[in-house]
Amino acid sequence: MNRCKVCILPDTYPGIHFDEKGVCNFCLSYKPRKYRGRKRLKEDILKYAGEKYDCVVCFSGGRDSSFLLWYLVKELGLRAVAYSADNGFIPDQTKHNMKRIAQNLGVRLVVEEHKYLKKCLDHHLKTWLQKPTAASIGMFCVGCRLGIDLGAQKFAVRERIPVIAFGGTPFEGMDYKINIFKKKGSLIKGMIDQALNNPKWVHNPYTVVTQVKEFLIHYRRVLRNKNIRRISPFCRYVRWEEKIVDAVNMNKLDWEKNPELESTWRGDCDVFILKSFLYKKALGFNDFDDGLSALIRDKQISREEGLKRLHKEGKFSEDIIIRILDNLGIDQLDFKGSLKKLY
Repeated sequence: MNRCKVCILPDTYPGIHFDEKGVCNFCLSYKPRKYRGRKRLKEDILKYAGEKYDCVVCFSGGRDSSFLLWYLVKELGLRAVAYSADNGFIPDQTKHNMKRIAQNLGVRLVVEEHKYLKKCLDHHLKTWLQKPTAASIGMFCVGCRLGIDLGAQKFAVRERIPVIAFGGTPFEGMDYKINIFKKKGSLIKGMIDQALNNPKWVHNPYTVVTQVKEFLIHYRRVLRNKNIRRISPFCRYVRWEEKIVDAVNMNKLDWEKNPELESTWRGDCDVFILKSFLYKKALGFNDFDDGLSALIRDKQISREEGLKRLHKEGKFSEDIIIRILDNLGIDQLDFKGSLKKLY
């Protein structure tokens, strides 16, 4: 496997090509982001602030949303409430982090369970096991985004809070999942293609309806309440810096990473861990290759550090995967048989 000489993206990455020096097109076209600044961020939130709270923070208990909650409360002095949509697959460590951080910051924590992901995952997993493809790994998360978007929106409306803040960053490492799923540049055509390739995807009416709803609210934004403003501070206003984020979380919030993982990133959902394992098997890379490459381009880490971290953080032990499969009721032999079909 060849990797870019500037970042660490491999030659198996969708849409990648290299120049004569071995530098990928993503590095060649990269331009540093321009941010509006913390003053503008506070102004834009307070412009629509509610009577009791200034904003709802969509709080997963992961490192980014934890830092965001701290930043809005301690750095900007805003009245925030932490809202979490429990998809049923959140590790205990993450739940402990949420409670501890809310207490340390003195903010209200609201955790609401939703059944969308749980009711879809069993069908999607068993369907995938019969005819596995790299593109359809992304189907495992159907229902999760719907639960987050609808849950946060309903809560904001109920509490009369017109602003929802999300902890997403420019370093998420997920564009490739959408690109390998698309067919001729279209998500809809991609859905149709998956159904034609494996008709069992559409044999469960509930999962089909859930996927359509999720597509409409998250990608087409047609089911969103227009009176609710959605804001992602680390994408447009404030530069996200990993070393600062980790230092604040661990030293000021007593935040702890998932003990099963080496990384401080992406340890707040078992389904994500399973998906990352499968993407690595199917494609030779996963979110960690992508995310670390983004940090290299942003000059937060060196290429050498990125490679070392990838070797340490980008893999998952067999024990973790076995635990997750057991919890999901998936036979290990069936799972291993499906893995062989990916190669």
